[in-house]
Amino acid sequence: MVLISIVLILFFLMMTGIVYNEINTGVQNTLKYYSSENLFNRFFVLGKTVDDATSYAIDPATICVVGVNEYNEISMLDSGGGVMDADVLGFSVDYAMQNDSEFGIVPRYRLLYYKNRIGPGYRIAFADSTRYFVNLKDMLFAAGVLFLATLLVLYIIYRQMAKIFIKPVEKAWTQQQNFIADASHELKTPLTVILANCDILLSHPTQTVDDQIKWVESTNEEASHMKELVNKMLFLAKNEAMRPQQIYDMLNLSDLVTKVMLQFEPVAFEAGVEIASQIEPDIEIRADGTAVNQIIHILVDNAVKYAGIGGNVQVTLKKTKTHVILSTHNSGAPIPAEDLPHIFERFYRSDKARTSGSGYGLGLAICKSLAEQQHADISVASDAEHGTEFTVRFSKPRGRKKVSEK
Repeated sequence: MVLISIVLILFFLMMTGIVYNEINTGVQNTLKYYSSENLFNRFFVLGKTVDDATSYAIDPATICVVGVNEYNEISMLDSGGGVMDADVLGFSVDYAMQNDSEFGIVPRYRLLYYKNRIGPGYRIAFADSTRYFVNLKDMLFAAGVLFLATLLVLYIIYRQMAKIFIKPVEKAWTQQQNFIADASHELKTPLTVILANCDILLSHPTQTVDDQIKWVESTNEEASHMKELVNKMLFLAKNEAMRPQQIYDMLNLSDLVTKVMLQFEPVAFEAGVEIASQIEPDIEIRADGTAVNQIIHILVDNAVKYAGIGGNVQVTLKKTKTHVILSTHNSGAPIPAEDLPHIFERFYRSDKARTSGSGYGLGLAICKSLAEQQHADISVASDAEHGTEFTVRFSKPRGRKKVSEK
C-alpha cells in the first residue's frame, strides 16, 4: 500500500502539474491576445470582442490593456471591461516593467499581467486573478478528494485480496504448527515408556533378560510403534512433496476390493463387526494398483475400527456414466459435524483428549493424498441416523494405454 500510495501521489502530482500548466498557458494566451498590436489598434471595440478569446481561468470583463512608451510612461489606456484605480494602475505598471518575465502576478493587488513588446514600448494586459486562484483551488481540492477516494478504494480492494491470498498461507502455517505439536505428542508417549523401561533395566544390572523380559518386550513394542509412526509421516511427506513414480495401468477394481474384503473378514470377526459387500463385477479403472490397494485397506480398516462391537460395515463398488464409486459405510458413533471438515488432516482425530482409539490420525490423510494422485475425489458424510460413509470417485477409463508418470 505504501508503494501504491507513492505511485498514486506521483501520478496525481503529474496530472496536477499538467492541468496547472494548461491553466497558465490559457491565461498567458488570453492576455497575450489582448495585449497584441492588432487588437490594441481596435481598442474601441475591445469590449465587443472579448468573447473571441476567453479563458476559463480569467473573467474577460476584468481585462485592462495599457500602452507604455520607451520611458515607461503610460501612453494609452483601454480599460475595456476592467476599471483600475490610477494608483493601482501606476503601481502595477511599474511592477510589471521591473520584472523581466513577460507573464506574472502583482501580489499586492492580485492582478495577472502579460507584457507584449511593441516597437520601442510595451502593451500590458492586466486581469483580476480571482477566478484563476479559484480554479487552482478547485483543481487541487478535486485532485485531493480523487486521490483519497482512489486510495481508500484500493485499500479496501487490497485488504480483501490480502485476506483471500493469505488465507491458504495462514491455513498451511496453522496446519504445520499443529503437525509439529501433534507429532511431538505422538512421539512423546513411546519415548517416555522406552526411557522408563531402560531405567528399570539399568536399576537391576545383575538380573537376566528372562527376569526383565516384560520390560524388554514393552520397549520393543513402543519402538515398533515409533517406527510405524515415523514411516507413515515420511510416506505422507514424500507423497505430498515429490509425487513418487507410479505406473498407471488398467486395474480390475472389483477383484481388488473382493481380495481386501477377504483379508478383513477375520479382523472384523475378532472385533465383533459384521462385514458385507456389494461389488459390481469386472469394473476397471486406470490407476496405480499399489496406491489403490492402500486406499481400500485404509477405508475398510477405518470402517471396521469405528463400527463398534455388534456394528456392521458395508463396502460398495459401482459405476455410473462418468465415474467408478467406491464407498465404505459403518455404523457406530457418528463423526461430529464440526470435525468433518478436518477429518482428512494429519493427526486429526475426533477424540480430542486422545484417550481412545489406536491410530495416529494419519491414515485418512494418507488416503486423501493417494486419492489425489489417482485423480480421484474423496469425501465423507456422517450423522447419527445413517452412520458414517466414505466415498471415493474414480474417473472411468477411456482407453487401455499404459501410462508412466512421476
